[in-house]
Amino acid sequence: MLLARSAGRLVGLAATLAHHPDPASGDPDPWIGLLLIDATAHRAGYGRAVADLVEDRFRAAGRGGVRIAVLDNNPAGLAFWRSRGYTALRRSRDREHGRDCTVMRKAL
Repeated sequence: MLLARSAGRLVGLAATLAHHPDPASGDPDPWIGLLLIDATAHRAGYGRAVADLVEDRFRAAGRGGVRIAVLDNNPAGLAFWRSRGYTALRRSRDREHGRDCTVMRKAL
């Protein structure tokens, strides 16, 4: 887990998975399971900074790519990840609630 702080205040965090939670998936990439930035700190570069740190750590560990599932009802999130170089692989449903999402990947 990575944490972002501003003036001693927690403004963001990221939780990652080394592998897809379903071993039968055959997915070789690590995943960003969650990236949250405090709404009062949006558009200040924290999301970009945390995503960079996550990618840098996976790259340093020799991983070839990273994936994330973004809820389809979150167009700002989809735009953010596209702007970071992530491309859509497939449409899916999230594992916990069955909500429509787009699985995205970025080569490292």
